[in-house]
Amino acid sequence: MPFKTPGKTSEYIRELLKLTPCDEIEQKLIDYADRNIIAVLLPETAAFLRQAVILSKPLRILEIGTAIGYSGILMLNSAPPSAKLFTVEMDESRVQIAKSFFKEAGYSDRAVFYLGDSTEIVPNLKGEFDFIFLDGPKAQYCEYLPFLSRILSNGGVLFCDNVLYEGMVSGEREVKNHKGGLVKKLDLFLHKLMSDHSLVTSILPVGDGVSLSIKKIAACANDKKGQTV
Repeated sequence: MPFKTPGKTSEYIRELLKLTPCDEIEQKLIDYADRNIIAVLLPETAAFLRQAVILSKPLRILEIGTAIGYSGILMLNSAPPSAKLFTVEMDESRVQIAKSFFKEAGYSDRAVFYLGDSTEIVPNLKGEFDFIFLDGPKAQYCEYLPFLSRILSNGGVLFCDNVLYEGMVSGEREVKNHKGGLVKKLDLFLHKLMSDHSLVTSILPVGDGVSLSIKKIAACANDKKGQTV
């Protein structure tokens, strides 16, 4: 999450979002993050992620970047009751915090935690996922893309956060010297994402920038659906 001062539009949207009732556990997570200076989703990004999950109704969700569990609990709160979350995090202390919040939310049996380096875990994931939320190490987004595209189910959603990185990727803000390499990698990721013909992608200036991709249903799958016995 960026720490720049929000513009007038963002401030206005965030004030409006305060009118929406917040789940008790989600609010506890937000308060914990504020007290401990831990980055969680920006309010407008959280609202958009919630809508994306509600609309797509995923049963298998993959999250890369558990942190303290805020986004994972938000997604399970928004998904069907039978949905299961598979979440990847390399910081063991944060996993323990997340597990305590998942337990409090009543989701211990609906979450599978992968503790370790996501660059090693993601290539070895099995099965398909209906919804993938990518919020892990930004410099690795491009490296993850081929694997995520492979395990995303037909009609599934790939939701990526921080893709505009404080406006530096789009050129809205000057690139800080020590962020140049990261900005180039995110720019390359977005170019590869948009040129992936298996996905239909939008890039939106929501929060710190999000991309939302839907995997096309293969023509053969459509043909089978149209066949009659």
